[in-house]
Amino acid sequence: MNYSRLFRRLDVAAPLAVLALSIAPMQLAYAVGVASGIPVNNTATIDYQVGGVQQTTETTNTATFVVDNKIDLTVVAAGDNAVAPGAVDQVLSYTLTNTGNTTQGYEIEAFPLGTNTVTMENVRIYLDVNKDGLLDAGDTLYTLGTNVADIPADGDIKLLIVADTPIGASDADIAQFDLQATTLDAGTTTVTVNDTGTADDPTLVQTVFADGAGTIDATTDGKFSAAASYIVASAELVVAKTVEVISDPINGTTNPKAIPGAVVRYSITVENTTATEATDVTVVDAIPANTTYVPGSITVDAVVKTDVNDADGADHGATNANSVTAVVATLPATTTTTVTFDVTVN
Repeated sequence: MNYSRLFRRLDVAAPLAVLALSIAPMQLAYAVGVASGIPVNNTATIDYQVGGVQQTTETTNTATFVVDNKIDLTVVAAGDNAVAPGAVDQVLSYTLTNTGNTTQGYEIEAFPLGTNTVTMENVRIYLDVNKDGLLDAGDTLYTLGTNVADIPADGDIKLLIVADTPIGASDADIAQFDLQATTLDAGTTTVTVNDTGTADDPTLVQTVFADGAGTIDATTDGKFSAAASYIVASAELVVAKTVEVISDPINGTTNPKAIPGAVVRYSITVENTTATEATDVTVVDAIPANTTYVPGSITVDAVVKTDVNDADGADHGATNANSVTAVVATLPATTTTTVTFDVTVN
């Protein structure tokens, strides 16, 4: 400032004019969500008068800083998935959102829980291109250690963990996976570095980690994770078979014995002990040697069935040679079905 301007001689004997100095305060702007690298410029002006006369406005230099990079992200799981033993390409869906102020890349990894009761097979990660939460032909298989996608600020992508359920999995078995995203510099596979421990440089874009803690990661580590589980829903069947002599040629139905000519009844009981229904339950029982099937003797839950292959779902010898076949369309949870048939001892 040229201080000579503060004093203006009015005449030789006149006192100095009273100085009026007005300084405009600097306005602090907190622009939440401003992209990194955007410069913020500020200039102050000083107005004043001398002897009631407005003087030339003084202007400061421009103070400048650039907005730094706030690293923030979230991963949210869509929920658990009930799977059947032997089912392939089963999906857990997650959404990765860039809640920071800069476009970032991300490395992805799936971590199974150490206490899982079933080990899923053929585990893969896909970028869900159309974001429908399903594995489609257009979805992209992710390669570990690469950048899954550059996501702009406030943008998101959907990711899928895809796996096969072992055929031997049991009802209520569980396999939890934590999907973790690690922040990368956009367009690279370089893990982003936190500059929190470095002095501020107003001319440089510096990085500050602001992320919260996920299921397996800590706060402000440039990572985030979320968990979802495969839960096996299996109909486990308990099968039992009994045999009973119904009659014989000597004793009739009173204390009959398994002598030639006796009628013997086989009963096959199928119990669904789980909370999941079983479908297309089929009982096949070969007629044993030294016996002859009694025509028209098939029952399913006490309902008589015909011997031919028709709509009643049971037959003798038509579907399987010299065997009784009975198909139960659906066996609901915690229910039992019983198939019986008779043979004559040769």
